[in-house]
Amino acid sequence: MHLHEVMALLDARFVSSCCNPTIDVRAGFAADLMSDALRYDLSQALLVSGLANPQVVRTSEMADVAAILMVRGKMPSADALELADEIDIPFLSTELTMFETCGRLFAAGLPACQRFNGR
Repeated sequence: MHLHEVMALLDARFVSSCCNPTIDVRAGFAADLMSDALRYDLSQALLVSGLANPQVVRTSEMADVAAILMVRGKMPSADALELADEIDIPFLSTELTMFETCGRLFAAGLPACQRFNGR
């Protein structure tokens, strides 16, 4: 699924200067605890979160995330946006809740990320 499809599905918009709508997203994962996110293979995935701080960007960088999507209309902090732009990770935002966001993505065929140890 490409980011432009994600954006249309969720009525999302770019909030960062890195805004390539043709980026391919292979899977999805939702979390507010970044320690949970690091237990899964997030490479080229969409990370759905309510976190609006640099920690979500650093985790995304370490995990090779394709893009970060903020839910509930949240906007990332200025330092989080600056960091995302610096490392070229697109930041998007949607007014939808995390529950509805994940439901729409899954119903549209975006698979869930897999845990590293297979459990």
